Amino acid sequence: SFLYGSMETSAFDSLGYVLLGVLSFFFVFIISGITFVREREGGTLERLMATPVHRFEVVGGYTAGFGLFAAAQGIVITLFTKYVLGRPFEGSVLLAMLLMILLSFTAVSLGALVSIFANNEFQVMQFIPIIIIPQIFFSGLLSIDTLPYGLGKLAYIMPVYYGCAGLKNVMVMGLGVGDTAFYLVMLLAILALLSTLNIFALKRYRSL
Repeated sequence: SFLYGSMETSAFDSLGYVLLGVLSFFFVFIISGITFVREREGGTLERLMATPVHRFEVVGGYTAGFGLFAAAQGIVITLFTKYVLGRPFEGSVLLAMLLMILLSFTAVSLGALVSIFANNEFQVMQFIPIIIIPQIFFSGLLSIDTLPYGLGKLAYIMPVYYGCAGLKNVMVMGLGVGDTAFYLVMLLAILALLSTLNIFALKRYRSL
């Protein structure tokens, strides 16, 4: 007997939520990080910081602007996975899209933070082994309880962990908002933390 899935459920079906979360986060992070670097190389950020706007307004504007496109990408990926690829969705598609949207905004904020400390596009790519690859191990591919030396506890600071765990609740277990609320709240908390760090990091360009 099977608690979730059936005899016909393949490994791709049971781990589809991992690919959904990781690929979306990875591409949004790369695109946003490189785009922010190009904005700075073109002098846009410096000219913007020369105006009377506050740092939180700059961070909020960039995050909202890029986040809308990232959220649209997350929605398209979710719908494509469900209706074109035909992957099983035991729970609400809308709840899965909400998780993807929050994960996308988090990736935008993380990409913006990395771009502040990168001098060019190549340096953004160099952050992948440090930031992205470790998160893949905490996305659900491996059980965090089996990791040695207490490394599994690092999952609790990884946005991909919360995004993929929430997607697993929805796609595999068919759980609702109540059982997924913790992961939604944690993604919002990480987004708020990254936005705050972005605001302080902009002191590199101006103290305001």
